[in-house]
Amino acid sequence: MANSEKFNRNKDHYTTFSATVSTTDNTATICIANYVNPATGIQIPVGVKMFNLHKIEDIYSLTGEILEAEAFDHENTVNVHCSFKVKDELWIIMPTLPRFSLRSVIRSSFPKGIPKKSVYFILKQTLKALDYMHGKNKLHRNIDAGCIFLDEESRVKLAFRSLTYEENYSNESPGGYPSWTMAPELMFDYRKGSSKASDVWMLGLLALELFYGGIPAFDFEEFQFLVMGIEDEFGVLKKKENINNRRVLGSSRFTGKFGFLSCFSKRGKKIPEALGEFVGVCLSRDPKKRPTTNQLMEYELFQKISFEGEKNLFLCKKQKAIEKSTSR
Repeated sequence: MANSEKFNRNKDHYTTFSATVSTTDNTATICIANYVNPATGIQIPVGVKMFNLHKIEDIYSLTGEILEAEAFDHENTVNVHCSFKVKDELWIIMPTLPRFSLRSVIRSSFPKGIPKKSVYFILKQTLKALDYMHGKNKLHRNIDAGCIFLDEESRVKLAFRSLTYEENYSNESPGGYPSWTMAPELMFDYRKGSSKASDVWMLGLLALELFYGGIPAFDFEEFQFLVMGIEDEFGVLKKKENINNRRVLGSSRFTGKFGFLSCFSKRGKKIPEALGEFVGVCLSRDPKKRPTTNQLMEYELFQKISFEGEKNLFLCKKQKAIEKSTSR
């Protein structure tokens, strides 16, 4: 949960002890610092992200995300302690995070996707964070593996894009994926069309990224074929679903178009039934037919698997190994 410590909005109370690292788009620098409580003298390690106010293109969106993150109090979200202006910079004070996002770990160590049980664990924890946000009527709008971190206790942390390191994606939508994967309702007006349902669509994309190491399609046409295949496969299931009475889904066989799409055979990896059903409902082209985050929690994907002992410790070790190798 969020730290109960009250953080001072005076830069003199923060002593940096790590080298600053520039973000990929050069709009900000990041470092680790110690916050010194002026009353007790106790030192608390924090992460500091310093934005150059002259380089921020959308200050409204940035400050909106910061204010929302300051109000969050959930173990699976990246919360902001405080923020304040220092000359021509905007400082964001938040808990320390690993240097690399889950996307960086996947690209460097798991290019063909991470193990199945780890996919389920990360999706469930991400879903819990998103359900918390939606419960407060807040949207994320940018869910992808680049916004997910694993802390020292192997907890999944979902961050807003402004609080991450990877901020520069060419030819990609605001969600960090190719623009041709955007939810249909967002194609026309990104801001006007954003909704809880479009966040759920991104959860489906995230599931594919985690399991395959990326979106298993290479252009708009192939992605549309993928989505149509999913809808064809699960069209019959939709008539049998009864999410509202908390029935656990997952009785169908995962065959048909979705199972034999060329984009999947290129990845050489068949998606499990339970994960396929989760992806299928998240990527429903009609936003009204996508389940809520609370309804998704009832899916078989999150009912059968025991996560005790998993906790993705190996992923944390991978992150630490990457950090050590890049710091040499």
